[in-house]
Amino acid sequence: MSLTTLVQNMDDWCGTPVPGHPPRPPWLRDILTAVVLAEISANMNSGDEGRSLYRAAARLYEAAAEKVALNPQPLPPLEE
Repeated sequence: MSLTTLVQNMDDWCGTPVPGHPPRPPWLRDILTAVVLAEISANMNSGDEGRSLYRAAARLYEAAAEKVALNPQPLPPLEE
């Protein structure tokens, strides 16, 4: 699945709820985006750019996790 397709699916799923379905949580898009960014950073060849992207993903994830979990868990550390 391409990144464009994944983002479109997230927009479709997190957008206007379909009648009869429960509303989507507002933080879901941030968590999914953080996970995708972390995965992309793991596949980057450049170490500094990958680390920077991973740190951005971790900040986004942590901000969303604070809204959701009573005991949020951090993303696993970036493998060196």
